[in-house]
Amino acid sequence: MRQLLVATAFAIWLTGGGIGTPYTEAAPQTSTKQKHTDFYDAFLMLLNPYADKAIRTKYPDRSYSLWNADILGVKRVSSGFSNYDFIVKVQYDTFTGPHNPPEGSVVITFSVKDEVKVLRIEG
Repeated sequence: MRQLLVATAFAIWLTGGGIGTPYTEAAPQTSTKQKHTDFYDAFLMLLNPYADKAIRTKYPDRSYSLWNADILGVKRVSSGFSNYDFIVKVQYDTFTGPHNPPEGSVVITFSVKDEVKVLRIEG
């Protein structure tokens, strides 16, 4: 009987026994890549109205989707009083109709200051 009691106590001790060691699940960590993706998606959404207007002006029959848009570069421009001026270059894959092959890439360069301006459209 004593051996059974010792074996049970030993087994409880090995498994943590639930005494003084509460189980807490670790909080899910957001990876750097996920934060980067969320940041870029938000940036694309903020630039979307300007991109839409620029693409529809130059190519009225083309459409694009944000899921395959690529931010090619973000460059901080330090001039004047603001350190929050940027030049952003984004590549959009355009298409005509939902089941047609891509028409080609359009690269738009934006100036982001106190307002957003389209500097250049290539493609």
